[in-house]
Amino acid sequence: MNAIVNERIGERVSALKISWRRASLEAGFEAGFIQDIITGRCPSPGEDTLASLAAVLKCSPSYLTGQSDDLAGDTSAHRAAMSASDPAQRPDALMALRIVDELLAGGHVEAARIVVRRALKSIAVE
Repeated sequence: MNAIVNERIGERVSALKISWRRASLEAGFEAGFIQDIITGRCPSPGEDTLASLAAVLKCSPSYLTGQSDDLAGDTSAHRAAMSASDPAQRPDALMALRIVDELLAGGHVEAARIVVRRALKSIAVE
């Protein structure tokens, strides 16, 4: 799984034209966090870590782990939920709120602000 996670993180960072450092910081981690994952200095990232990285890398955690080849991990039910106007029916909004909650609980206020700004931009685009 590590090879797939490494490859997919690298793909997303390149596709978004951001640095490993920037992606790490925006996800609420140390500046060298992604580099440590890629080089094997860090053990396999857990679910919460993958969720934070996926939010910044604009993909689903299942994409990062290779469980899905679709960036959003879309199923027809997921697409229907994404188009619903009720926030409780939007897995992306719920994931963003969970990430913000975890970041705030860990004292990462600036990273939480970044996640909120990204979510608001995403909503504005829709």
